[in-house]
Amino acid sequence: MVIDATGFARTGGALDGRIVTAQLARLCQDLPEPQDGEIHWRVRGRFDAPSGQAWLDVEARGPVRVVCQRCLEAFSLTLRVSSTLGLVETQAQLDAMDALEAEGQGPEIEYLVADQRLDVLGLVEDELILALPYAPRHDACPGDGDAPEPPRRPSPFAALKDLGKD
Repeated sequence: MVIDATGFARTGGALDGRIVTAQLARLCQDLPEPQDGEIHWRVRGRFDAPSGQAWLDVEARGPVRVVCQRCLEAFSLTLRVSSTLGLVETQAQLDAMDALEAEGQGPEIEYLVADQRLDVLGLVEDELILALPYAPRHDACPGDGDAPEPPRRPSPFAALKDLGKD
């Protein structure tokens, strides 16, 4: 699905749909199989006439299977995306906005070069990849409370505590 990003924003366009998670190859490339969830997504365009700024609002929600970095078990994690992207006309404008933000002078808004052939599902997938946690973990790993605590060895310094008491 391809749109003209600026035209879409100027007309207040809206698209939504569902996609099986496994169809998002870049998102799934390092995730365990099976990826059989379904992602619900929506992209909405808007335009602020006084400033001439075009915007894309991207929302997506759905489960992905990830590996817990604590217990190494796979589990289902629901990704939620709600992003607003400002559209700029050229790469130079994008670089200038990024430079301002890096210096702490610009707004903390993400910008995107407006493409006349913007792949909507590619944009949704990009936002989902950014929402994927670097080190996913269960809130509480299965079996955490079931395992007995290993026996503690006595401290090698315990014998020293009685030496100076005479």
